[in-house]
Amino acid sequence: MAASAFHPFSKTIEIPADLRGEPLEGCQTSVRLSGVLRRSGVRVLGDLHGRKVDDFAWEKNCGFKTLYELDSLARRAESGAATNGNVPLLQNGAGFAIPESVCQLQFHELPITTRLANVVRSIGARTLGDLKGRSTFELLQYKACGWRTLGEIQHLIERAISGEFDESHIDDSTAVAELLTLLEQGMAKLSPRERQFLLARIGGEGLPCLTFEEIGRRCTLTRARVQQLVARALDSLRKIWGPRIPRLLEMMKRRCLSTVCPLTPALLEQWIAESPRSFRLSTKAQVRLLAALDENIPCWPEKHYRAGRIDDSTHKLDLNLANLAREAGGHIAVAEAYRKLIHERHRRLTIGEYLRILRRVRCTAVEFKDPHIPIVRLRPRPAGLRISVCRFGAKETNHQPRAKFVRERFNGSPQIASFVNVKPSEDAVVRQLPDDPGRPRAVISS
Repeated sequence: MAASAFHPFSKTIEIPADLRGEPLEGCQTSVRLSGVLRRSGVRVLGDLHGRKVDDFAWEKNCGFKTLYELDSLARRAESGAATNGNVPLLQNGAGFAIPESVCQLQFHELPITTRLANVVRSIGARTLGDLKGRSTFELLQYKACGWRTLGEIQHLIERAISGEFDESHIDDSTAVAELLTLLEQGMAKLSPRERQFLLARIGGEGLPCLTFEEIGRRCTLTRARVQQLVARALDSLRKIWGPRIPRLLEMMKRRCLSTVCPLTPALLEQWIAESPRSFRLSTKAQVRLLAALDENIPCWPEKHYRAGRIDDSTHKLDLNLANLAREAGGHIAVAEAYRKLIHERHRRLTIGEYLRILRRVRCTAVEFKDPHIPIVRLRPRPAGLRISVCRFGAKETNHQPRAKFVRERFNGSPQIASFVNVKPSEDAVVRQLPDDPGRPRAVISS
């Protein structure tokens, strides 16, 4: 964002009384600005009092950079009269004055433009304190660093000192409501295009939840371009309040993992029920937004999640969950099932991985009668004919081969169940198929 949006040139210049007699020769100004002020009859700082920066825009050789330099000069003079000690503007042209309380802020966590990011990378600055004492003319020597970039630095320090990036006063009891409030305020600061695409992606403000391809089709853009704009909007939301939003997201993740409970719209609604704040987005859209901002948060915005083909580890965990639920009388709490799994067969299973796999299981289902205590329940078996396909080895063609049993369901894809001994009987008909002479197959119908 242009620095002119932060420091409008139409503001009246106010020079402190004790500085109005200071000659301009003592100020570090460029030759161009010195010529503009000389032609305008400005000899001392007091001649600028009561005037506006844009009053000099009609002078010869006075462009945008010159106006910005004049604006910086006026602000340096104004900061000399401050008594609170918290004004971060340039002091007497020597350099940036940055209080110790904000020196540790990392640039990669702050909302800075690409131009400023390149500048701080060029000078090797990682924190805001690395700019302390650096003069404007030193920074102007670097490539692509002009008065607009210096104005951005000034505004960034002002926001840091005002407490916008302060994360030390985050309260656990109000962390969820604070996070949602900051996200909605941040979305209001996005560009209209980025905000429109992000709302369409998460299904916010009455809009349907669309895929990148559907959004691109409606706006005559490619899927990759829409995905790029949404990713840019999400990155801006993470950094728009400095490290506050990442810390709040981390707190929400720890809250879910400590209770072994996924974040659902119903659970989020309970967390913010006591908050006096009102939100524009629905709880479903908020859960989708949190999932997009941090994929490590176990977010379940939908009740039913149909996965495609599942792997062996997922199916093995599914079978073990089914056994635990059967032993417990048909259902068991998600947290209790996890404690039993890590003590028995899945010692290296993390909570995050467990909750991700839990969305893909098929033999069991997760119910949320109480959003804080989800239950794993046995899924009823579908009635009807089942067809199973067995793949035999080349030398296993006798009446009792060792085969890999692959179960085919009506509403799912093939999945490996176990190794079984298969032989012709009255209840099963075995037929060899000639599609693979080296590894003949048999179809068992029961």
